[in-house]
Amino acid sequence: MTSFAFLLGLILSYAGGKEARGLRRPVWAGAAAGFLLGCAAFGVRLWDPRGMNLILIAFNRWLVVTIAAIAALASLLALLSFLAGGTRGLWRAGVVAVFSVLALVSLAYLVPPVLQYTREFVYFGESGISTNALLRAAGFTLGLAVGLLLCLSAYQVHHALGERGALLFLLGSTLAFALEFGAAAVAALQRLKVIPLTDAVFQIMIWRDAYPNAFLFAQMALALAMLAWVILTHRRPEGDFPNRASLRREKARLRDCRRWSWSLLAWGAAAVFIVVVLHYYDTRPPAEVPPEPYEIADGVITIRLEQVSDGHLHKFSYVTPGGFDVRFLVVKKPAGTAYGVGLDACEICGIAGYYERGDEVVCRRCDDVMNKNTIGFKGGCNPIPFPYEIREGRVFIDVKELTAHERRFK
Repeated sequence: MTSFAFLLGLILSYAGGKEARGLRRPVWAGAAAGFLLGCAAFGVRLWDPRGMNLILIAFNRWLVVTIAAIAALASLLALLSFLAGGTRGLWRAGVVAVFSVLALVSLAYLVPPVLQYTREFVYFGESGISTNALLRAAGFTLGLAVGLLLCLSAYQVHHALGERGALLFLLGSTLAFALEFGAAAVAALQRLKVIPLTDAVFQIMIWRDAYPNAFLFAQMALALAMLAWVILTHRRPEGDFPNRASLRREKARLRDCRRWSWSLLAWGAAAVFIVVVLHYYDTRPPAEVPPEPYEIADGVITIRLEQVSDGHLHKFSYVTPGGFDVRFLVVKKPAGTAYGVGLDACEICGIAGYYERGDEVVCRRCDDVMNKNTIGFKGGCNPIPFPYEIREGRVFIDVKELTAHERRFK
């Protein structure tokens, strides 16, 4: 949302320039239509989550491809406009129309996942008025506020630029947005089976997963350059003024431009701080706990139940003859006297493993919270089960069952 908020501020500024004559209305109409379409998609998912899930996944992937295509077209038009020395009349109206469609499809794609966060304020078993729930709601509100203030600041700073300078920064921001969704579109097209999984496609997908904030940083670098330009060119009045009142008015205008520049710097820095520092502290898992000891004889691992009967997650490790370190876990389930046993890996997130957060078992990769009662069953982001026996107050595991899964821990 941050990358889009910055771009939207520049689009609104461009559509509200001296030559625009009210062209902001199509942009606002496109943004409103996109917001309503996103809300409708979110409502459809709530209405029938199972039946509509695959349909909406495909719909979102095509939206990503559409956004990339429209953003690329908008970049091309902005480039032609810049090379032509600016736009006037119908040509400018056509450029704004493309940007209006871009605002529509972008919000249609971005709104549903943002609204989804409102359903995650309260975790399973928590009170709706708990401190953690209120903090999550406050964080959600903070994120929206930063995006809106960044959009407003970008609009004001961009509006202070001249025709050519404004078009240059709009071109740069649109191009970064097109490249961001272009990389996502490659992954979407591959998952839609439109393009094959070649080495080039695979490398793009890997790069995008490894550097998810790269294009946000590019947008913020543009913001920094733009505000520096405004600060340097709006330091003191230039030219002659008919009276002191006109001079004071010009000084006030320049002062406002500089203040909006500092505002853009502050909210841009806040956005980067949130997605880098706060996100790291919010999602970092605790350090991996060392594996616990167990007994092994004649190819059978034995774990005493009293060692794992406290309801917490217990991890163990077995090094196979092939040299693979196979991790597995045991936890006593809350309901009854049953135990959950499985690999420290799942079919979805691979060998990322699990950790304990309070009384919850959480996936290190996707941050999904496990229901302890389902550990030991197949499906979803659950520890991969394997055969074992519980008798005589002990858990018995044949090492052959672990060796069968050694390749997962390659």
